[in-house]
Amino acid sequence: MRAKTQIKFGFVDVTAKSDSQLSISDKQSFVDLEDLKQDDIEEIKYATLERNQFALDGSFELMPDVLDDMCLWSSSMSNSSGLFERPPVLTINFTEPHSSLGLTFLFSKAGDYCNHLNITYYNSSNELINEADFYPDNYQYVCNNIVENYQKIVIIFYGTNNPYRYLKLYQILYGANKIFENEDLMGADLLEELDLLSSEVSINTLGFKVYSEEDEFNIINPTGFYSLLQQRQAFEVIETLPKLNKEIYMGKFYLDTWKNADNKIMEFEAIDLIGLIDKTTFYGGMYNNITVEDLCEEIFTSAGLESDEYEIQEDLKNIQLTGYIPICTHREALQQVVFAIGAIADDSRSTKIRIYTIVDEEDNNTIEQTNIFQNTRKVEQNEIVTEVAATAHNYVQGGESEEVFKGILSVGRNRVLFDEPVYNLSCTGGTIIESNCNYAIINCTTEREVIVTGYKYVDNTQEISVEVEDLSSTSKLNTLKIESAYFINKSNAQTIAQKVLDYYQKTYKTEFEFIVEEESLTQDVAIESNSFSRQLVGHIKKLDINLTGGFTANAEINARVRLLTVLRQVDLNENYASMLVRNVYIKEEVSNG
Repeated sequence: MRAKTQIKFGFVDVTAKSDSQLSISDKQSFVDLEDLKQDDIEEIKYATLERNQFALDGSFELMPDVLDDMCLWSSSMSNSSGLFERPPVLTINFTEPHSSLGLTFLFSKAGDYCNHLNITYYNSSNELINEADFYPDNYQYVCNNIVENYQKIVIIFYGTNNPYRYLKLYQILYGANKIFENEDLMGADLLEELDLLSSEVSINTLGFKVYSEEDEFNIINPTGFYSLLQQRQAFEVIETLPKLNKEIYMGKFYLDTWKNADNKIMEFEAIDLIGLIDKTTFYGGMYNNITVEDLCEEIFTSAGLESDEYEIQEDLKNIQLTGYIPICTHREALQQVVFAIGAIADDSRSTKIRIYTIVDEEDNNTIEQTNIFQNTRKVEQNEIVTEVAATAHNYVQGGESEEVFKGILSVGRNRVLFDEPVYNLSCTGGTIIESNCNYAIINCTTEREVIVTGYKYVDNTQEISVEVEDLSSTSKLNTLKIESAYFINKSNAQTIAQKVLDYYQKTYKTEFEFIVEEESLTQDVAIESNSFSRQLVGHIKKLDINLTGGFTANAEINARVRLLTVLRQVDLNENYASMLVRNVYIKEEVSNG
């Protein structure tokens, strides 16, 4: 059986839940409607006095005296026909307009759900803009109904699928998930890669083509899903491997482009979180002994990421950095940080950006020869570097006051940018309301000429180099220069330069196509070899995966040589000894015969 790919397309308004204010006409005293705004509440199946509800199969628990995370339970119970005499009415108000592909309800996993409900939507003027009845047939149910710019929702719950039941509701999603799989998917490719030195922070990408009979995915359909696309529209990818009897979470991606090949065939391109933060601007600053944790929080918060969308290896958090970040993308700012601390930023097969260090393993997972396609394997030596020269930066205040900006600014707030880092700013023609070394935001009451003066920082640079020891006189010299890493200073330049030099010593780049099992980016793997004395081992730096074509990948690995002489010699000695014993036994049989 072949691998199976699922791509979940979440048409869910990512802001509506947090913006919601909920009230209901009928609820138990232990209910806190704020629980409906949470994503991670797990239902506990409690035994109640509802008729035929307490199954004696060990799956139900007795109710404790204090109840938490109950979301919504009605105080009234449905009658013998499963109808409420006074149907509970849930009202949801929002401070901002929202749009979504209907609503998704998660009722009780015990199999109890509302089997008839009515949903009405209102705009900011409290005018009715949409009304529809729905008849759920499962505890999880999607009420498909594209509605735009609503600011209030009223939901009436008329009855339950089983008689004598309380209404139990554990989650509301403002939208729905569409799953592409099997015959829907015409092809899907996932590129995972990174630079092991963090000379750059790579972007993982997902591309796939789907076939759909539904007109909702026609890009020119004004009432289709295209109208609901939001910034950071998310995809989640899951690969099921029958051979391992296992699901592999392949990551979370965000829509970048969407185009229709025709009315039925759509092509999607998506990027990871690192790709998202590459689209936004970080205005940098001058930093003195700031911790990695604080600096990363500043970068990620500025990029719009939540605290659960990134994590930092514990022993890296309190490293202090001194230096400068110019105006750049948030991705480029992150690269400055991770390069300076010898770490990587990776969000492959995850919902978050993880900052951590890579270590060589002694016990490596082995990629078997039988999984590598014939005639695809190539090995070449990496560039030989004999010296690394790192520029250490030291920004100090100095120089004379000078004009750093002059121009006509319009009424209101204006952001002006500086070519070099500056300090001690003053302004004529407007008021500076915010600034750092790279920019100033100036408020003007009339359109007029504005002049900004200030002092420029002086960067006292110093080149610090390390080179290969015992270099042969016949060796070809090759110096690698590091000049634009602005957190390199005298205190860490030699350490960083040595790390880079070590990376290039006696390493190889090996590429091949293979059948993926549980291999992942940065994993330290061994490649099965026919050689008795040596083996290539190294960290995976690139996987270009064909998700729908058998879960195969073109891999690139930064490899080192592991000598197997001692191990192989033991094996050979054992084999030779066993051969001698076997020969003696045969000779004895012949002589006895």
